[in-house]
Order: sequence, then structure tokens, then C-alpha cells
Amino acid sequence: MTSPVYANEEHKQAVESYVNACKEFIKDISTKTRYNNYLDVVEIILEYHNNYGKTTQSNNFHDWLMIIPINISVATNGYFAAIETKKNASTVRAYKILLEQLSYDTVDKIQNLTLHND
Repeated sequence: MTSPVYANEEHKQAVESYVNACKEFIKDISTKTRYNNYLDVVEIILEYHNNYGKTTQSNNFHDWLMIIPINISVATNGYFAAIETKKNASTVRAYKILLEQLSYDTVDKIQNLTLHND
């Protein structure tokens, strides 16, 4: 899996914690094949994040910081919507609530990063 580029250690910790939690949510309710399909989507998001701004003149540092949490949140919620059945509905809905709170917490951490010019 692609290793993301981070702005600093705080950014790394916030993003890694978030991505790992999302992966665990999906792994818990998936078959191995579907989990691997989810990881393929995560890989695309990480590649986009790492290449953001390299091919365009219109890039923004704040947008770059938020690519992973926002896109992983959308991908994970889409996965939840696709996989929910009557049998697993309560588990999926619980994960949706956890994901929402974790997303807000992660975005708050990233917005409050202390950035330094080196």
C-alpha cells in the first residue's frame, strides 16, 4: 500500500489513526474479497493525495491536508451503504455513527495543526 506524504508528525498521527480505524470497521463487516476491494479504493485516494498539486497550478495546502480524511469518509460511507443488509444493519449503523464522530475529530485535529516553516 502507498505510504502517504504527511505535513508533519501531528498530521501523520491523525491520518494514520483515522485510516486504520476505517479499515478495521470495514474488515469487521466484510469478506476478504470485499475488504480487498475497499483497500483498492483507499490506495487510489492515497495516490491522489500524494500527487496533488504536481500536475496542476491550482493547489491549496489546506485542501491537500483534507484529501485523505474527506475521501476516506465518503468511500467508507459508500461501502456501508452498499453492504448493509437486514442482518448486519445494526452493526453498520453503529459504525456509521463512530465514523461520523471520528471524521469530525480528525478534521478538527488537522485544522488545528501547528505548522512551521523549516
